[in-house]
Amino acid sequence: MSPTLVRYRQALSDFWSARNERERKQLLLAAAVAVLALVYMLLIEPAYLGRQQLQKNLPNLRQQAVELQTMSMQASALARETPPPPPPMTRESIEAALARAGLKPQSVAMAGTDLAKVQLSSVSFAGMVAWLDEMQKTARVSVTDASITAQGQIDTVNANLTLRQQKSE
Repeated sequence: MSPTLVRYRQALSDFWSARNERERKQLLLAAAVAVLALVYMLLIEPAYLGRQQLQKNLPNLRQQAVELQTMSMQASALARETPPPPPPMTRESIEAALARAGLKPQSVAMAGTDLAKVQLSSVSFAGMVAWLDEMQKTARVSVTDASITAQGQIDTVNANLTLRQQKSE
């Protein structure tokens, strides 16, 4: 044992032997009360308060679980449904979508029922990307070929796009 520990042990032994029987009983009782208080404060009380909090929150958590299950069933039912086919892509629908986006095409040419070539001159790149995003969402149109050239002004481009409409599956 280390000398420091031996010293403390000797001091404790001297302190204990200097006490009479009644003082020893009182010190043991005080130590037992202190240990019980620590056990209560560190172990029992937090568990008890946590249990009360859980019992208070449990009805709300059960309600949320039921709502999540309901939403999950609705989502799976919606996933099984087939979306309606998009309207067929026409020159007029492309020109109308471009007009809604504030873009003026230089030319729009249809090649069959599901392929279109669009030529844009001096248009906003951000506006063109927003238009393509809208076309992808509403008409299931994707870009199969693109040639984009930046112009002198910021956010201005010339673009030649080939668009293909995805068929329903």
